[in-house]
Amino acid sequence: MNHIYFNDSNSRDTYFTLHNVKSAHSVTLGKGVKVGVIDWLFSYGDNPSLYAGYADISGKPECLNQSGHGFWMANTLREISPDCKIYAINAVEYGDYANCIGLFENAIDWSINNGIEILTYSHATFDGDDKPRAHAVIEKAANAGIITTFIHCDSPYNIWPYGCFPFWQSGNFDRTPDVNILHFDSNVLRMEVYERFRAITSAGQSVQSGDDVPFFSFSSMSPVLGGFIALMKERNKDLSADECRMILIETSFSITEQGRNWYDLNPCNRVVDIGKAVASI
Repeated sequence: MNHIYFNDSNSRDTYFTLHNVKSAHSVTLGKGVKVGVIDWLFSYGDNPSLYAGYADISGKPECLNQSGHGFWMANTLREISPDCKIYAINAVEYGDYANCIGLFENAIDWSINNGIEILTYSHATFDGDDKPRAHAVIEKAANAGIITTFIHCDSPYNIWPYGCFPFWQSGNFDRTPDVNILHFDSNVLRMEVYERFRAITSAGQSVQSGDDVPFFSFSSMSPVLGGFIALMKERNKDLSADECRMILIETSFSITEQGRNWYDLNPCNRVVDIGKAVASI
């Protein structure tokens, strides 16, 4: 597979450098921790070594085996927690939004029944009548011992990551995010993704998450944080969601200078230092 390497890849922050991942990897790789990725387009059939198993909640195996968003989320998770067990939970179906909450609920029920320890989810928030249903099933997961790291989700039972941006303030949220995570890492892009990126930017447009360039979206925040918690859980299997949240906050740091263009929040507080977090366990 062809890749593009950016000229500043060794000089600017990535989620590896910003969050002190190398230090964490010296003591833990998340061995054996079961992490479920609720998504679609996993390229499951072509990448069996990436996954420990799957659940086809949507009943559409083509969404399990095609390559896309879920495959990128699983790869991101593998970078952060190389030895965790990743489960592809095929439960997102674009174009059928009325059924999304039902698939989400079924995905969490499957996760509870199959011993999943951490769940990631990197799609739009549930609003209106769907929000209380989503929060109820997240609480159900928490009561079963599952730790969730869902983006755009203000459930008190969810460890909510955000990406050094203030955009959450304009949403229908009842609280502030818990921690900040670098919201993309574009040191390396697949060639086909780079071609889309180049076409968009050459036209003078900004890259948006809907442009199918997942490296430039908030999506990676969930598997990055999920991977961090997998590293912590290898150190202590008994850590609860509240304990993980407390450790991540207490060992975090603040960015007070905007050295890179992806910081749009000054100061940016509660930036995760996973090296310090795992060292404190």
